[in-house]
Amino acid sequence: MWHDLSRRLAKGFLRLANWLVDGLVLSFVVIVVLYSAYALVDNGRVADAASSEVFESYRPDAEGPGFDELVSQNPDVCAWLTLYGTGVDYPVVQGQDNEEYLNTDPQGNFALSGSLFVDYSQPRDFSAPATIIYGHHMEDSLMFGDLDRYGQSTYLDQHRHGDLYYGGAHHGVEVVAYMAADAYDRTVYSTTVGTAPTTEEFIAYVRDHAAVWDGDLAPTDRMLVLSTCAAGTNERHVVFARITDETYENPYHEETVSRTLTGDAGKGFPTWAKVGIGILALLLVAWMVGAPGKGKKNGKK
Repeated sequence: MWHDLSRRLAKGFLRLANWLVDGLVLSFVVIVVLYSAYALVDNGRVADAASSEVFESYRPDAEGPGFDELVSQNPDVCAWLTLYGTGVDYPVVQGQDNEEYLNTDPQGNFALSGSLFVDYSQPRDFSAPATIIYGHHMEDSLMFGDLDRYGQSTYLDQHRHGDLYYGGAHHGVEVVAYMAADAYDRTVYSTTVGTAPTTEEFIAYVRDHAAVWDGDLAPTDRMLVLSTCAAGTNERHVVFARITDETYENPYHEETVSRTLTGDAGKGFPTWAKVGIGILALLLVAWMVGAPGKGKKNGKK
C-alpha cells in the first residue's frame, strides 16, 4: 500500500513538473511573439514620424502651406536641408540646447526620431565658418541614415550636391569629405572655428583625418558639419560640405528614396518571430493532445 502511494505521488509530481515546464515555455514563447508584434508596430510609428511625407507640404516652394507656415507653427525652424539622391530632405531647427530636439519633431511634437538641429550655440543664419547640424541615424534612409554611405568615395561623388534653404533663399551644398569621428573630438565639434581653431587649422585637420576627401575647402568658405551616431557609443559619422551661392539641379528629381520602415513591416514578422509562432502552435497542439482527460462519462467504480 505504501509502495502504491509512493508511486502515485511520484507520478503526480512528474505530471506537475511537466505542466510547469510546458507552462513556462509556453509563456515565454507568447511573450516573445507579443513583443515582436509590438516592436514591429512601434518601429512603424517611429518611421512614419520621420518620413519626409509628413513635412512635404512645408517644403520651400511646395504647393500647400509652405515653409513660412511651418516657421509660424514653430519659430525654431530655421532652414531646410536636402542632399540630392539621399534620404536627407528635412526642415532644420535650433533649440535652446542640444537636447531639446533629440525627441521633438520640427512641429514641436514628441517624436523619437527627433529633428535635424543646428548646435544651439551657433548662429542660426549659417554665418559661422563651420555650422554643426545633428540628426539621428535611422534605417531606410530616414533622417541622417545615409551619412555613413559617404564613407564610399563613389557614393560621395554621385551624391555630392544638395540645397540649403534659409533666409528666404536657396543656397547650394557641395559635399567634400567624410570622417569617422569621436563624439569628443574637440576640433570636429568646435563651435568656435575661425578663432580656436583657425579656419585653416580646421580644414587641415579634416583633410588629414578624413576617410574620404574629394573636393576642396577654402578659409573663406562657410561649411556644414553634418553629424550622426555610428555603431559605437562615442562613434560618429560626419560629413563635411561647403555652402555655395551657386545652386545645383537635382539629378535625382524623378527618383524616389525608400524612407519608411512600414514596407518591412508589410513583409511579415522577422524570422525569429516566425519560429516563435511555430513553436507556440506546436506547444498548443501538444498541450491539447497530452492534457489529462476529465474522466469517462460513467467514471470508474
